[in-house]
Amino acid sequence: MQSDVEHQTSTRGLTRLVSSAGDRWPLEMRAETAALYCDEPSVAAFKAKVDRGVYCEPVRGSGILPKWHRKKLDRDIARRHSLQIDGEPLIEDATGLIA
Repeated sequence: MQSDVEHQTSTRGLTRLVSSAGDRWPLEMRAETAALYCDEPSVAAFKAKVDRGVYCEPVRGSGILPKWHRKKLDRDIARRHSLQIDGEPLIEDATGLIA
């Protein structure tokens, strides 16, 4: 039985437990988890945005599934909203480097 602070959320077959006590997302996520983390409607939609460069590529290695790092996804989302993380601007602007 779920407590008052927990409930199930489902998005087209993707389900996760949500807690109002604060989400605890893993540092590394498979595509299914990363799609939920980024609030994408499906894994296919998430992967299409990876292919278009909206989200970073996963880390791939011998004997491991492709995984996305939570901080990289945070950076990608913040960049879209022109936000900063740790005081660093996320919009890449080379105009100040041109003399």
